Amino acid sequence: MRKLLLIIPLLLSTSAVAQEPELTAGDLIPIITGPEEIKVGRTLVLDASSSKGLGEDTTYKWYVQGIPQPISRTVEVVYTPEKTDTLAIRLVIQTTVDDEVYEAETQRVVVVYERKIALIADTTIPQEKLLLHQETAANEGVYLRIIQPMGPTLPVSTEEALFNAISEKSTALAGAESIILWTDGITGLQALMRAAEADPSRVSGIENQTIVMITDRGLNTLSKTARGPFSVLKPDRILITRKEAINPLLAAENIESFLSDIEQRDIDLLIVDETSTYIRPWNLLSALVNYMLTHGISSQVVILLLTLPLIATIIAFFKQVIGITTFGLYTPSVVALSFLALGWQIGLAFLIFILITGYTTRTLLKRWRLLYIPKVAIILTVVSITLLLLLGIGAAFEFTFGRDTIFILLIMSTLAESFLTVKAEEGLLGAILGIGETVLAALICVIIVSRPWLQSVLLAYPEVILLTLIIDIGLGKWTGLRLVEYFRFREVFKHLQEE
Repeated sequence: MRKLLLIIPLLLSTSAVAQEPELTAGDLIPIITGPEEIKVGRTLVLDASSSKGLGEDTTYKWYVQGIPQPISRTVEVVYTPEKTDTLAIRLVIQTTVDDEVYEAETQRVVVVYERKIALIADTTIPQEKLLLHQETAANEGVYLRIIQPMGPTLPVSTEEALFNAISEKSTALAGAESIILWTDGITGLQALMRAAEADPSRVSGIENQTIVMITDRGLNTLSKTARGPFSVLKPDRILITRKEAINPLLAAENIESFLSDIEQRDIDLLIVDETSTYIRPWNLLSALVNYMLTHGISSQVVILLLTLPLIATIIAFFKQVIGITTFGLYTPSVVALSFLALGWQIGLAFLIFILITGYTTRTLLKRWRLLYIPKVAIILTVVSITLLLLLGIGAAFEFTFGRDTIFILLIMSTLAESFLTVKAEEGLLGAILGIGETVLAALICVIIVSRPWLQSVLLAYPEVILLTLIIDIGLGKWTGLRLVEYFRFREVFKHLQEE
């Protein structure tokens, strides 16, 4: 099994070599198609019919490590491994083109396993941890197949990246005893649901599997949001637990012994099955959210929509009670949502580039004395080109951008117009102070609403956002001075007290 562990990280690169080998004389390119993993005792079928550059009198020779003689001389090889191992199968093709004989070879590495568990992780989980769990699994005689997107991803793009990773590895879930989802909230569960809907053949395999969700959030709130995906995927059950349960799962002989083990270890566990998927019909928002989650709406999108009323209430409190001056209420709310979707560091960087580009373009356009509307159109065009360049730079660093990222950036680009309008009315200093307070209010909102426990509560109990209406009504009846006004008029207060 130690040999099995060492070859697993090389599977993808080996597969890539098999699919795109270097050109040889006569452009003969041997290509092997077939599974990269198989359970011991099952029949393995590999095919070379997709090879390119074949001529006349083509011969095939298939070799398995440890066997000196070819096990097949046809375009297809059938082999049944009898023990767990990393099986190297070599193909040698000889063909005749224009009376010249050409020969080329390639190799496919196939993992032969007795027990298999699939682990789906997002990019927040370090690869070092995953490799340690992979080593632990190998020591227990378990093949742990890890599925993780390559490169960093934006918060709003996590589900899309996981969905692409699962779709690209079509055989990764087949034959697995259970599926571990180590992602934020139900993001991994939704990506798995999308992958199953895109390829219905996956659903039949998941129906007999146990899904284990690893989380550091509240189990009860997460279980409530997992009921909708459960009704779509229809697994045997969904176990929601902590990361301390991964090693016991790898060491357990079956799910029942695993449940007994973590009960003895006193590890938090909650089970979602057919008896717990009932949704109260009179709870309109909860029913609506579950319907959206099970019909292709990303949980990140739902969270952004649910946090918008909370963000608006927080900003209203800042403006009415504290007295912070922002570009209205809509602008800081949009900035806060953008920071949530992109991550505040990347969102702030994009915002700074947008403002600098807009201000620089407006300065350069002064000499032409253009009318306001065409001038703003030119500024937005230049900002869009700048965003395109920034996205290209991000792609060069293998940053994953989701489909919705461009719309978020275009919404942020409208801030350039607000900034320039304030600059024209109040000067550069007034515009800088305005955008500074707007960004500050947005960052405070992000710090508050990005708490994982709060997002879990909002997703599980969306009716909570109705409380913001009561708070907004209370703020609407506020008649006292704002806090900043106590500092602004402190000298007046001193004179009043003296009199």
